[in-house]
Amino acid sequence: MTMSVGASKIIYCLSPIERVEWRVSKMKLEIKNATLENLEHLVNLCIPQDRKNDPLFLKGFNEKKRWAAKAFQKYGAFAKVAYVNAMPAGLIQYQPVPEEKIVSIDCIVVPERDNLRKGIGKSLLKALIEDANKPNPIFNGDSALALVTWAFQVPERYPQHEFYQKMGFKRVREDDPFLLYYPLKKGYVYRPKEKKYVAQEEDKGKALVFYDPSCPFSIYFSEKIKESLREVAPNIQIRMINRFEEEEEVKKRGQTPACAVNGKPIQTFFLEKEGFQKEVKQALKS
Repeated sequence: MTMSVGASKIIYCLSPIERVEWRVSKMKLEIKNATLENLEHLVNLCIPQDRKNDPLFLKGFNEKKRWAAKAFQKYGAFAKVAYVNAMPAGLIQYQPVPEEKIVSIDCIVVPERDNLRKGIGKSLLKALIEDANKPNPIFNGDSALALVTWAFQVPERYPQHEFYQKMGFKRVREDDPFLLYYPLKKGYVYRPKEKKYVAQEEDKGKALVFYDPSCPFSIYFSEKIKESLREVAPNIQIRMINRFEEEEEVKKRGQTPACAVNGKPIQTFFLEKEGFQKEVKQALKS
């Protein structure tokens, strides 16, 4: 390679790995904690461009913004935002779980394709690992034992579970490639507490929809669940339960799915409409 040729020709002469490194060297990457000042950046990164004006996503946007303000007051740090050349480009969102002394990673998001393969996700995760190794008042002055995540699949993107495993995460169970943990203490092995759904007397004859306000997709998903429920049982009473604000309601029911009907957890994903509605009908008969 010679410096007398144009920049485009220089890139052409490099190997694929060298091209990525050259592009990274030309950008300014900063990782900042989410605060009340940059909540708009955090929330905007979560919503697809083609859904910005969708009423359900607008409601989800406002729900997440409200959640983020409360999460900041409760936890302090709960997310980090990556900036490329001063523009928001990605985020990692997480929540401490005091009773297990772990940090649960909700998601890593780098929405724009132009920002992929630039080390943004890796930098966000490394920044979280560094923070999680520090003493935290939430853990009585100790540091976290591990980071834990469920690496859900994103269509047309690099498999998240493979990314996490390359970063040193381990499987919680050998038969599940998506539930992963990163030990922060030498020799620590994460073993989740096994939970079952605990039906409550007050839930008989009703449908419960559990939603997570930390994700702007939650309102869209919840409304679709309600639509599917009403096709099967038009007059059923539906109760929405906010997982963050109604923590005690969630805890007393144990392992909660997205939906429960007549005290029975509905295991089929609502987008599998036929199976979901069949399970709802069976729950109503029991």
